Amino acid sequence: MSRARRRQGKSRKNAVVSLTVISLMDIFTILLLFLLVHAGDDAIALPSTAALSLPASTSKTMPKSTITLMVTEKDILVEGNRIMGVAEALKEKSLILPLVKKELTRLAERTKSLARLNASVKFTGKITVMGDKKIPFRLLKKIMSTAAQAAYPNISLGVMQKDQLG
Repeated sequence: MSRARRRQGKSRKNAVVSLTVISLMDIFTILLLFLLVHAGDDAIALPSTAALSLPASTSKTMPKSTITLMVTEKDILVEGNRIMGVAEALKEKSLILPLVKKELTRLAERTKSLARLNASVKFTGKITVMGDKKIPFRLLKKIMSTAAQAAYPNISLGVMQKDQLG
C-alpha cells in the first residue's frame, strides 16, 4: 500500500464527524405541522353498537361532531342514553315523540347557555340520526320531525361506507 493511502486511512480514522441538526429540525417541524393540520379535522367516528346495523352508502363525506340519536331495533338513544323503546314510539299517534323532544330540547338549551358563556361554543342545530336499516320509515319520519321541532333542523343520517363498485 502506498504512503498516500495509509495517510488517508489514518486521517479518516481520526477525523471528527459532525451531524447537521438543522436538517433534522426542519424535518420534525414539517412533520409536526402536518400532524397538527390533520389532527384539527372535524371528522369523527360515529359510536358503534352491536345492536345497530346501519345501511350502506357510497358517500365520501365524513361525519362531524354533533348530537347523536341512535335507533336500534328495540331502543331510541340520545347520546347513548335510552330515552324510549321503539315499540312505544311506533304506538305514539302523534308525529312528535314527547320524550325524545324533551331530551333534545334539554341538550339544545344546555348548549345555548354554554354558548352564551363561552364564545368558542356554538349551537348549530345539527344532529346525526343513526337508524338501524330494519326500522320502519314511519319511525324515522317521527324521529326527524321531533328533532326539527326540538331545535335540530340540520339532520344527517349515519350510514356505513362501502367501497364504490366500478
